[in-house]
Amino acid sequence: MLETTRIYIADISVLKDSSVFEKLLKAVPGYRQRKVMSFKFPKGKMQSLGVGLLLRKACEEAGLAGADERIAYGENEKPFLADCPGIHFNLSHSGERVMCVISPFEVGCDVEIIKGNRGRLAERFFLPEESAWIKHFESLEMQTEAFYRLWTLKECYMKVTGRGMSLMPDKFALHVDDYENISLDHGGMRLEYTFREIDLHDGYRHAYCMKNNGKNAPQEIRCVDLNILL
Repeated sequence: MLETTRIYIADISVLKDSSVFEKLLKAVPGYRQRKVMSFKFPKGKMQSLGVGLLLRKACEEAGLAGADERIAYGENEKPFLADCPGIHFNLSHSGERVMCVISPFEVGCDVEIIKGNRGRLAERFFLPEESAWIKHFESLEMQTEAFYRLWTLKECYMKVTGRGMSLMPDKFALHVDDYENISLDHGGMRLEYTFREIDLHDGYRHAYCMKNNGKNAPQEIRCVDLNILL
């Protein structure tokens, strides 16, 4: 029984080597192979293969070898492991990073590459108090970092609900206090959701959100070198 939330993160730049890509493509289930090859551009292929490799590794290390071969889809097409009730996972990718979280709690995760000033996006998609929180930081660099913090956290919540972008990010509010505590207001304070951030100082933001009793749950962060999967 999985008791610890495990976060797997990998750099997929190694997949630019066609020989490495072809070898690792054979390591994922047939449905994932087909999905990988359905993408038109190399970037999409690499990201899809990367998350598939992390999910396979996560299942194997959780004692659930082969579970990733039987993916089912629930409400709003949120994927789950068909043969593993009580075990949840979520996947994300951005740029040259891929992320997989496997957990005993319902979970949503997100990774975003940090690039450029996103002030206009904040005004468009965030609530006024959230945009104000971003602007209270003194430097543009700090404001950009704050934007991506909120963006990843919002994506995590949208994904854990299973609604994705059908739940617009301006329909709920996230608050980060002076002690870095994160709280959610969505038709009232939603204490059943727990948010956690991961900063690897690599030009990306990583975060995940758990539902129900995840506040004090243990976590393990594993940075995976895809070369070891060859």
